[in-house]
Amino acid sequence: MGDLKRIIGDKIRNVRNARGMTLQQLSETTGLQTSYLGDVERGKRNTSLDSLEKIMNALEIRPGDLFDFREVDINSSEFEISSVLEVHYQFLKAKKTEDVKMIHRITKDIFNSIEGSRQEKE
Repeated sequence: MGDLKRIIGDKIRNVRNARGMTLQQLSETTGLQTSYLGDVERGKRNTSLDSLEKIMNALEIRPGDLFDFREVDINSSEFEISSVLEVHYQFLKAKKTEDVKMIHRITKDIFNSIEGSRQEKE
């Protein structure tokens, strides 16, 4: 799985940024020092469950959101559209609304292009 502290830290940073929250704001909300939070985000620090709970509460995320590391293997015999959609949902829900809308427009354009290519071949 890799370095768990770094993975958790990256996820915390991504969610914090998606919420438009600064480290200072997270510090004020959690009561934890900004330098400590920065170290947690960079995977340089172990964090207690109590501190992790404060961070999750401030970011309004559940433990399942923080510890969901599922990756999609399209070559797997267990590949299912529903699992892909769930992974994408978990990824996108931490993003800014305008970014999600942009991804939706791009995806729609890609599928329209694919359908157009298929119709040209027929």
